[in-house]
Order: sequence, then C-alpha cells, then structure tokens
Amino acid sequence: MQILLIDAYDSFTHNLSAQLSHRTPAQVHTIHIDSPFTSISDLLPFLASFDAVVIGPGPGSPDNDRDVGIIRDIWCLGESNLLPVFGVCLGLQSLCLAFGGRVERLHTVKHGLTSSIQHGGVDLFERVGDMTAVRYHSLHAKLEVGKSDEMEALAWTQDLENGEVLMGAKHRTKPFWAVQYHPESICTEGSDRVIENFWRMANKWNRDHGREILELPRSWRVCPREASLLEQLRDSGSTPNGAAGRVSISPNVQTTSLLARGLDVRRICEILGVESKQEFVLLESAAAPGRWSIIGVLSPYITQLFRYTTGDSYIELSYVGNDESSKVGLNEPYNASVWRFLASYMNSRKAIGGKKESPFWGGLVGYFSYELGVESLSISLPPGRKRRPDVNLAFAERSIVVDSLTDRIFVQSLIPNDDTWLESTRILLQQEHDISLTPSATPPPTDNPSTSSIQTHYKEPCKPEIVLPCGEMYQSLVRDCQTYLASGDSYELCLTVRTLVNLPSPQPSEWSLYGLLRARNPAPYAAYVRLQGVTLLSSSPERFLSYSRDGKVQLRPIKGTVKKTPTMTHEEAERILNTPKERAENLMILDLIRHDLHRILGAGNVTVPQLMRVEEYASVYQLVSVIEGVIPFTGEKNALLTGFDILASSLPPGSMTGAPKKRSVEILQTLEKNDEERGVYSGVLGYMSVCGSGDWSVIIRSAYRYDNEGEGRWWVGAGGAVTALSTAVGEWEEMEVKLESTLRAFCG
Repeated sequence: MQILLIDAYDSFTHNLSAQLSHRTPAQVHTIHIDSPFTSISDLLPFLASFDAVVIGPGPGSPDNDRDVGIIRDIWCLGESNLLPVFGVCLGLQSLCLAFGGRVERLHTVKHGLTSSIQHGGVDLFERVGDMTAVRYHSLHAKLEVGKSDEMEALAWTQDLENGEVLMGAKHRTKPFWAVQYHPESICTEGSDRVIENFWRMANKWNRDHGREILELPRSWRVCPREASLLEQLRDSGSTPNGAAGRVSISPNVQTTSLLARGLDVRRICEILGVESKQEFVLLESAAAPGRWSIIGVLSPYITQLFRYTTGDSYIELSYVGNDESSKVGLNEPYNASVWRFLASYMNSRKAIGGKKESPFWGGLVGYFSYELGVESLSISLPPGRKRRPDVNLAFAERSIVVDSLTDRIFVQSLIPNDDTWLESTRILLQQEHDISLTPSATPPPTDNPSTSSIQTHYKEPCKPEIVLPCGEMYQSLVRDCQTYLASGDSYELCLTVRTLVNLPSPQPSEWSLYGLLRARNPAPYAAYVRLQGVTLLSSSPERFLSYSRDGKVQLRPIKGTVKKTPTMTHEEAERILNTPKERAENLMILDLIRHDLHRILGAGNVTVPQLMRVEEYASVYQLVSVIEGVIPFTGEKNALLTGFDILASSLPPGSMTGAPKKRSVEILQTLEKNDEERGVYSGVLGYMSVCGSGDWSVIIRSAYRYDNEGEGRWWVGAGGAVTALSTAVGEWEEMEVKLESTLRAFCG
C-alpha cells in the first residue's frame, strides 16, 4: 500500500509522514509541489500506484502558483485518475478555493496556538470525541451558499477575535477531505483517529469504485527514505581519495586516566600553553546540566585543519603551525558536498577501544557557520561575501576529557605508540593536582562575577566602544516580520542583529576575556576556540544536537527567556514563560525539530520526553523542550546512517530561523540585508568523535572575532523569535537581555 505525500516546502511535513506511517499500513512517498514533477501530466502515469494522496501544509497562499505548484491540479483530476485525497492547512484552503470557496486573512493569526475543535462526530471525526488542535495559519477558508455547494463543513472552531473558523471539510461527491489545523503537531489531541478514519474511507472508496492499485513502475525514482551521506558515496560508484594526514591514525584508542578532584579545566589549558597557541579548542561544561569538558590537544605539523567557504568547489586542508595548504576537490565523488567529504573522512577513521565513559575519543572539533546551513537549503547567498570559513574544524588526535561528575580525567591519543605523550601528560596533570592540594599562603584567584572585571586588565580606567543596533530600526524590522506572518509566509521569524565591541589597546588576551565571560555567564556549552584566524568565546546555554555511539539522539531547543533578578523566582518565571506567546514560540521550533529528525530517522524513532519546562541558568530562566531519537542501525543500509546525516539535514538551527525553515530563511535574508551576514553567530559548535558520537551547541551568548579585522574588534549577535503575539518593544527588550549576558564580559 502506498500514500503519496505532497510537500509545499513546510517544516512539519515529515511529522505528518511519520503519523501516516504510524496510523496506516502504507508506505509514504514524499515529493515537493514542483519537484521532481513540474506538471501534473508528468505525475499522472504514477497515480494509479497510490492508494491515496495527502497534501501537506506550507507557507503562502493557495491562489499563488509558486506556493501550491501541482496541488491545484490534484483537485481537478478527471474521473479516470480520481483517487482519495486528504489535505492539511494549505490543503484545506486550496480544496475550498477550487470548489467555490473564498480564502481570507484572519483578523488575528494563529501560529502555534491551540483551539477546541467542534465537530459532528461523523465522517473524518467519527469516534473522535473532544479535540484540541494546534493551528498554524493566518489565512482561512470560507464556504458560501450558492458558490461552494459542492463542499460540506465537518468541523470548526470559535475564536473571540475571528468568529467561527472552518476546521474541516469534504467534497460531497469526490473523495476529497481536508482539515485546517495540524494533526501532526505534538500538542494536537485526537488527530490519530482522524487519520485512521481517512484511511478507512479512502480504502472503501477505492473498493466501491473498483479502483485497482498497480505496482509502482520502475521509472519511479522517489525513495521513501533519503539516502544517507555514506550511501550516496557508495552508490556513486567512485572511491573517495580522502585526505590522508601526515601521521597514521590508529583504529585503537590509547587512554590513561587519573582522579584529580578540584583540578580546574582552565588550569589544564594553561598548563598546555593556551595563551600562546594560535590554534586551541576547549569545549567546557561550565554550568549544569553540562558534565563533560573536552580539550583538543592540537599538535604542530600533526593536527590537520579543515576550511571551507560556501560556494567553493574544494575544501582547504592544512596543518597546525604550517601556513601552507592544499585543496581537495569536492566534485567526484562528493558531488560538490562538503558533508559527503567529511562523512567519508570520519568513516575512514573509526576507532575502538576507548573508555566507554568518555564521550569523545578524538575526532573533528570546531564549528559550522549559519551560512553553511543556508547553503544546504539551496538558498543563494549574496554575492561579494568575504572569504571566511563556514566550516572551521581540526582533527584532534590527542585529547583530554574531564568528567565534572566523577572528577576523572581521560588522556587519550589516536597516534600509534604514543605512550610517551600519554604518560608525560598524565604525570603533568597529577603533579598539578598534587600542588593544588598543598596549602598556600596566597589563595587562588576565584571567578566571582562581582570582582571579575575587564578593568583589571588596564592600568587606567577605560571604556570599550560599544556600537549597538538601532532600537527604532530593530522594532521596525519586528513589524516587518509580522507583515510576513500575517500574509501566511511564515509562522515565526527569528530576527537577529549584531553589536560591535571595540576594545582599546593594549587589549586583554582572548583567554582572559573568556574567563570574564565564563565568570559573568557560566553555561553548560561554553567554549574557547581559536582556529584558522577566527576566535570564538562562547557561553551558550543551548544544546543543538547530540548523538551517542549507540545511536541515541537529543536536541534541546530554547525559546522563552526571563532575566534573573533578586526578585525573580522560579515560580514567577514559570508564570511568565507559560503564556500562549512563549509556549507558541517553543512549540513551533519543537515541531520543526521533530520534522528534521523524522526526515532522517523515520517514523517511530522520535519522542519528546520533556515538553516546555522552565530551566534555571546562571543569568536567566528559559523554556526548554527535549526531543530525542534513535538512529536505526539494523540492516545493511541503516548501518550507514550516522549523526552527521542528522547534523547536515538540520542546519541552520531551527531556533535561529523560524518555521517553515526555508521560507523563513529567505525572508530573514531580506530583513537582515543591511547587517553583515551572521557568520559564526547562529551556527553550531562541537565535535564528531571517531567512536561515532557528537555534541553540538547553538552559537549564541557568544563573542567572536575575525583576527584579520584587528585584535580588539569583537562581534556579538542577539535576537529573538517574532510571532504574531510579539510587540516591537517587547522583542527589543528581550534582545537586550540576551545581548547583556555577553556584553558584561566587556563592560563589567
């Protein structure tokens, strides 16, 4: 049994696909409204092989050809090609429009909000009972007597602002049904029964009309699941030439460890000479719920560096301590994909034998920019971009991993016969730990936010130059966002701006600035990164994506922020953050992330163990959801699926774009065109281990510097999710709260 799902470039489509797979026995095949079939005539030869068609939601309007593509032609199928069809959101609007209805704007849009659905308990809604559904729409369909008599209303809701709004309808004589709400949303209740009812009625219509379902022709090229990066390489028939390093990598991890209670991670970095290093990577869990801190020990003339700029047909390779670089073409067999190159590179460096407790055994560390994610959405970037790394990675053969829970430190190497380095490093750390236990007349420095200040680095009082974004401009852009929301082009837009910080000479070291940021805003995904001319100081509270070596996947989107003050309690923060506006922001990104995971992992492998819970951080309270998944390893093909596939298909982070992701990113490019591109900000930072695990944070609450712009020139990005319920002033104030958490390192 087969269902054809037509995707209008929405960011919830794969949730609908998973629901269809879960509630029906059919295999779901997904196509876009304009690809691979640009006209209905190209699709017609295949329709006889499908039991039903489902038209998914999407941005825009049903009377715009760009927004609906072949959908309009589905409603006009002749008798010989007629088959059951179920529409969702845009699908309902296009159905009603095709048969005499009107589509108008709502007085008040409904994005990520729930409503009680009223129905007669028949047809689609047989045995459904009370129902609460999530709505994502700014347009609505209206049926008019005398003009749309072929249509019959099945469900509706009552809005205080909009009056009665159509929520479900069917064609009286043709096998067409549709709903306005989103049955696939995690917060919609009772929708599974609606899907089951459609499937039952579709099968009955096929039987009653003697419709024989044919086998799919061999010429059908749409696969139920996208091929993984490694499968694409395998199927290309070419053998990657890879990028062999100067030092061979052992498939067996060598590890030594020690217990060193109280040995600070930053002190370890200082022992390793962090302040004199041009390349250094520290991923630090500086606050709960973080646990692991990872130091990539980057060795001169051994550690390989990777640099890619979007649009290039090659990736640049070099070594720490060597200015020379080489270029590896990304054409064959990588098909111009830097992701295929990286997947192949890591696949050839799998290792075993490391300590199972340690999440990182060595591997790639660094960041991917926001623009790399934009490129992956097939969205053109503006011409004349500065040549900055969108992929900035190092392959750490040697590493030190610190467990803040048990105080155990793992010293690890992938270099064969590296016993001398392992033992000398262990002894060095043990000696430092022993010294730290020896009583001293001079107490060690502390990270007290009240005493840590950038002023201690200057002989005379100084004031950094802070170039803030224009408040009036930002608030105007918020209103522009809401115009797009009202027209149906997006449900939520994550608007951002950058602030420039100019530090007077002589500047404090990058390492001391990181210490100030860490003291003022400790975070579970903090980081100090210096790689290939870019310096990044991060105090991110948001995990983007983690995946373990046994295939467990987790994402933790944050939407909703309240500043901590002496009078702000956890209970008060919960009251503020559990409003319709804040919950809608979180829900839209949560559903988007479920879509991204379902796209790769398939139905039955994605769960939501934490739904919109308030969590406490050092300087803010935030509304956090947790989405988890399992990478299916069973079977030859699924064994080629890795965490890299999820990362590559999920960028840029949904919490930094809005939904639907592609259309929202296109709109944001227009709105943010007067600011320089986001670059490092809004990208992701983390690692991909040779053991198959990875952990990536969203680059927010961070400062970064392009070293060729000058040592004292730092950028800080901040923004927020604009919804229909936002106010321009409220969004500006929220942006200021987020910005302040990072600026305090420079202004304290």
